Order: sequence, then C-alpha cells, then structure tokens
Amino acid sequence: MENKKGKGRQQLVLLIAFFVAPIIIAVIVYNNVPEGGPSETKNHGDLVVPARPLTDVTLKLESGKNFKFSDMNKTWVMIYIGEAGCDKICTEILYKMRQSRLAQRGEHLRIKRLYISTSGKARDSLLKVLKDHPGLEVVHGESTAINSVLKQFKLENKAAAKSANRLYLVDPFGNLMMSYEKGFDAVGLIKDMTLLLKVSRIG
Repeated sequence: MENKKGKGRQQLVLLIAFFVAPIIIAVIVYNNVPEGGPSETKNHGDLVVPARPLTDVTLKLESGKNFKFSDMNKTWVMIYIGEAGCDKICTEILYKMRQSRLAQRGEHLRIKRLYISTSGKARDSLLKVLKDHPGLEVVHGESTAINSVLKQFKLENKAAAKSANRLYLVDPFGNLMMSYEKGFDAVGLIKDMTLLLKVSRIG
C-alpha cells in the first residue's frame, strides 16, 4: 500500500514538473543570457522576482460578459493599464504590443493582449484606436475591482500601476513575471518574447 502511495506521489510530482519546468527554465535562461550574446535579450524587461500569481478579479468585457485573469491562462498575455480614453502614449504602447506580437509570426497565436480600463467602458478615443487592434480585449470594472487589480500590478520602487504606462507580461500559468517601462523599445520586447516562446513550449 505504501509503495502505491509513494509511486502516486512521484507521478504527481513528475506531472507538475512537466508543466511548470518550461516556464522556470524560460525565466532562468532569460535572466542569464550575457550581454552581447546571441539573443541579446538581457535587461530589455524588468523581471518580477518572484513571479507574482494574479488573483482573479471579476471584470467586464466591452460586450458585458464577465472576465477573469484565469480566462487567459495557457497563453502569454501582454497587459496595458490605462484610462477609458486613449492618448498618444497609450496609442504608441498598443502599437508596440501589436507589432511585437505579430513579429513572432507563427508563434503569435500563443500571445494575447489585454487592455484594463481604470475608468469604465471605452470612450470614443479608445474605440477609434481599437479599430487598428483586432483581437485586443478591453475590460473594465467597479472601483473596488479595479483597486484590487492595481494593487496586484504595483511594483516595488515603480510608479503606481494606474499612471505608470507600463506594459506587463503574464506567463501561461497566470504569473506576472515581467514589465516594461514607458518608452520601452519594441525591438527589445520582440527579442524577449522570441526567447521566452522558444524556451517554453507551454502556452
């Protein structure tokens, strides 16, 4: 009986390792590529250490349907937090998100994009921009829900998530694992995503 339990535990551990290991390896490889190395990806994004599991908060899609972070599990997710309207900075970041995803070519389907509005449903300026970004999900929520989201994306020694104009990267297990500051280089994001997608076959 003990032998069966022991084998059962071993199988469970192996199963977990099978799914989790690729993400861990991807982060380790990313963090240890030397400057000037073949992929030249070091320091393009700021790693969140340790990676932070996102807790589900009920938000609303523009269609009115409920949305939770776990709805996007099993894919990589680029997230931008902004207002219900979209200004010049917002427009530039959404453009970089779109182009960085498309640059992955056949692998781009492993990446989703999410816009979290902190001030309600999308207004005219954002709706106009969205016409150029098919597939980009936009969500909003009650003030208590949005405050809960903002706390989860608050990074140490960084501006508050509501006004930071940062791009956030979430792994296929729902962990916030990297972010990019306002004005980030899209080429750097492309290189980082190429490496992460190559090393990790999950998502």
